[in-house]
Amino acid sequence: MQATLEAQIRENVMKWGADLVGFASVDRFERYPPENRPAYAQSSARTVVVLALQMVDPLLDLWLHVPPTSGAGRSPTGRAFEDEILRAISYRLALDMYKRKIEAKVLPYGPSAKNDQKGFIYLKEAGVLAGLGVIGKNNLLITPDFGPRIRLRAIAISEDLPPSPMITENPWCTDCDQCIQACPVNALDGGKYDQGRCLTSPFHQRQLSPGAQLWCTRCTCVCPVGSRVPCDDTLKIQPAFNE
Repeated sequence: MQATLEAQIRENVMKWGADLVGFASVDRFERYPPENRPAYAQSSARTVVVLALQMVDPLLDLWLHVPPTSGAGRSPTGRAFEDEILRAISYRLALDMYKRKIEAKVLPYGPSAKNDQKGFIYLKEAGVLAGLGVIGKNNLLITPDFGPRIRLRAIAISEDLPPSPMITENPWCTDCDQCIQACPVNALDGGKYDQGRCLTSPFHQRQLSPGAQLWCTRCTCVCPVGSRVPCDDTLKIQPAFNE
């Protein structure tokens, strides 16, 4: 049954629109504090299913603020198109598990003020534990298929499934510094990510409309790993409203 369930999950989520899927046993999360493990959100969790969606265009990463988006698993401060697609796939998978009498929960990720820094998992690290890729010099999950041009979601289920093999070596970043050189605020200098400096990028929060912003994706766009699509976040946006 386990091998069949794993195959069915993989087939279904890919059919519903996911581009990558991996499986991680909850034991792999023991390296993190208890409040950052799947069991904190769901005590019956045995396997974490991690889904990835390829980011095929920077405009799909627009951060929307209207209409109000609270409830139903959405952030009260906004959402992006890719997040909405993944949210739908995630809840569809959770519903499918419930129909099979398997407990399932779409896991919160953060940190955020809402969860008070607790009760969330680290999505990029979950992707590593589920065999989707490795953390690169740009502090992002690098996948062989799409590089860092992905978005992630994770679902805990109360069923033991064979974990995906983890990628234990990073052959892509050894001799490559393109993301470091591309960062407009030097947030990756010295091989360590500086979040505070990153958030000062002039390409963050560029206003497309009163309810939509575009964030900086320079380090994502220049990464040479994986299949490439047009990825230009230097779009010359002309606001369609008077400031």
